[in-house]
Order: sequence, then structure tokens, then C-alpha cells
Amino acid sequence: MTLKRFFRGFRVGLECLLRLPFVNWFNPILTLYLNFRSFPIGQAIRLPVFVYGWPNFFTLLGSMECKGVCRIGMIKFNRTNYGGPDHPGGGLAINNWGTVVFHGPCEIHTGVKINVFRFATLDLGSQCHIMPNCNVTANGLVVIGNNTRLAHRSQIMDSNYHFIADVKNKTVRNIHCPIYIGDCVWICNSVTVSAGAKIPSHTIVSSGSLVNKDFSNIPESSIIGGCPAKLLKSDCRRIYNQSLESTIRKWFRENPEEKIYRLGDCFDPMECD
Repeated sequence: MTLKRFFRGFRVGLECLLRLPFVNWFNPILTLYLNFRSFPIGQAIRLPVFVYGWPNFFTLLGSMECKGVCRIGMIKFNRTNYGGPDHPGGGLAINNWGTVVFHGPCEIHTGVKINVFRFATLDLGSQCHIMPNCNVTANGLVVIGNNTRLAHRSQIMDSNYHFIADVKNKTVRNIHCPIYIGDCVWICNSVTVSAGAKIPSHTIVSSGSLVNKDFSNIPESSIIGGCPAKLLKSDCRRIYNQSLESTIRKWFRENPEEKIYRLGDCFDPMECD
């Protein structure tokens, strides 16, 4: 068993070495530039953001700030996704005219487009992960909670961008409406979250869905999905505990005929870490 683990570790290490030429390396020049260009000087000297590769900083006239913890390298910009192929369309692109707030560690991967307009705020919770090829746009206010994951090719937009006139009634509706996403939310790939959406904590949003309304009244630990999204099932949540995930994977590997793994009584459905 020890020899088997040794060879498995060797194979994993070899795979990591083979990937090195294709990942974004730490960029000290852009790291210094972004931190001292965007953060208050008292936070900038701590270098809270590490920048990788060569992302596109179209506009940095806005500001960034840490609320609470602020330590070196806790935020990763333009980091390559080691678990899958990199986004081929280019690096992270930031267009910040407003305010970006970080509440702790955060990872924003390659191919992500971040747009924060003037007077707008993008509020990112601790351990928030935005995976490759996502689009996050804040025209007013977008709040993403702690431990929330936004999977590849998804988009969050709190505005319809262009005003539409009701010719008959001679009225124009506001195109901006805040978006609130709770803690430990798993937004699967190719999901659109539009203006006015509210997603409670521990919700799973299925792939290809359109979330365009307030779901605050549904129970926590629910699955929503569809176009437009609706409640599909309650009392379900993603498992974030990596140790438990490894245990479950191993059990299914050793019991391929089984379809269901039984959790023990000690399982805490609200545990994120």
C-alpha cells in the first residue's frame, strides 16, 4: 500500500510539472501596480492581491478595499484553473470605475470579465471563486457571499444596460436592480443571474439556468433551475468538505455496484469548510 501511494504521488507530481509551461506565473510588476493603484496605501503595502500572467486592466479609476482580514496574496487574479483546460480567449479583464470590496481570500480565474461602473459596488465574500470565462457586471450593487462558487461561462449582470420606453404609457422603468447571492451557493456552468435576483445561502443553481427573480422565500439548501429558474428540490446542498468528498469518492470506487452513499449522523449539512 505504501508503494502504491508513492507511485500515485509521483504521478501527480509529474502531471503538475508537465502543466507548468501552460499555467500563468506570478507577475510581480502587475501585482505592485494593481495594489498601489487600487487599494488604500495602508492595505496596498500588504499586497493583498497577487496577479498572475498578463491580464487586461482596461480601467482602474475605481477603488478596491479589504474589509476585515487583509494579508499578503489572499486574493488571486488571473490564476489558471489547475483542474481543467485554461480559457483560450485570453486573460482576466478588469474595467473598474466603482468599488470592489473583498471580505477575505478570493480567486478570480482566467477569461473572467469584471465590469464595475461608476458609483457601483461589487462585494465579494471570503473564499469566493469565479471560474474561467465568467462575466460579472455591477451597474449598481452585486453582492456575492462567502464560499460561493461561480462555475465557467456563467454571468451576473444587475442591469439590462439600455432603457426601454413604454410608448403607450410614456414611461421608462429603471434598468438597475441589486443582486444578492448568499453564502455557500453553487452556481453551475452557463448560468445567467440577472437584475433583481436574490439567491439564498446553500442554494444550487443547475447548469444553463436563468435566475431573474427573488428566491428569498425558498428554503435554504435547495436546488433551482430552468429558464426561468424555479424550485426543483429542497434539502440538498453541495459538499465542500474535501476530506468527506475524498471518502465518498473512494467508497464509490470500491463499491461500483452501489448508487447511494449513506452519511453518518454526525454530518453537518451547514458545514462549508
